[in-house]
Parts: sequence; C-alpha cells; structure tokens
Amino acid sequence: MEVVDDGMWNRVPMAPGPIDRKYFEAASQGKLIIQKCRRCENTQFPPKMLCVSCGEEPDWVETSGEGKIYTFTVVRRHGVEPFSTLVPFVLAMIDIPEGARFMGNITEIDIETVHVGQKVEAYSLRIDETMALPLWRPIQSS
Repeated sequence: MEVVDDGMWNRVPMAPGPIDRKYFEAASQGKLIIQKCRRCENTQFPPKMLCVSCGEEPDWVETSGEGKIYTFTVVRRHGVEPFSTLVPFVLAMIDIPEGARFMGNITEIDIETVHVGQKVEAYSLRIDETMALPLWRPIQSS
C-alpha cells in the first residue's frame, strides 16, 4: 500500500485509543490490517478488544489492500471545515476478500462514474511520523 506524504494534514489531530492505534501505525508503514480470531477465524473491522464471535483475543493480519465498493454516497454539502472545502467527495463501504468491510473515502475518481462493485485499492495519507489514514482509489484496468 502506497503511503502519501504531502504534508497537508489539516484535519483534527488524531488521538486513537490503544486498540485502533495499531491500525493507523500499520497504515504509516504501508499495511492495511484487520483483526482475525485465532480460535474461530472470524475477521472483524473496526478493531475490538475481543472477537465479536467467540470472545477470544484477536490477532492482527495484513490484507491485500484491495476491495470492491459495496455501497456509496456522494457528499455534496458539508458544514464543517476542512470537509466543506473537499466537497463533493465519495464515502463508501468497501468489502475486502479477507472478509471485513471498511468505510472510507474514495479519491482520485470522477464522482459520476463511481459504482457498486467497482474495484478499489487502499493507500494511506500520512498524518505524522507514526500514523497514516487509509483512503481508497479505483484500481486502473490494464
């Protein structure tokens, strides 16, 4: 997963808790991770202290960083900075083959062409030296 460091983080400072901090730290290293239970093999995202299926402590596993759009909306108005300057933007639910579903922004896309089932890949935007925020963009057909 590509890590983009454009020095432009102008959003609210990130203050993740002890569980989700690993997710943002992995993103700064170019990895998209989810939790997987060693007992029942359930995969889950967002991260939790325990497996939502059996109660075991889950492990973190790296994913392929690819997925398909499950559903989406185009945000055309937003009253809070910096998001009001980013409109219109695509907010989507993305299914990954490893079995989890993410919510995230789809960037680098013509909002008129986005569609359910579209293949996307994760990349991350550097927040600071230890954390990055995963975002999504279309996979270019070759």
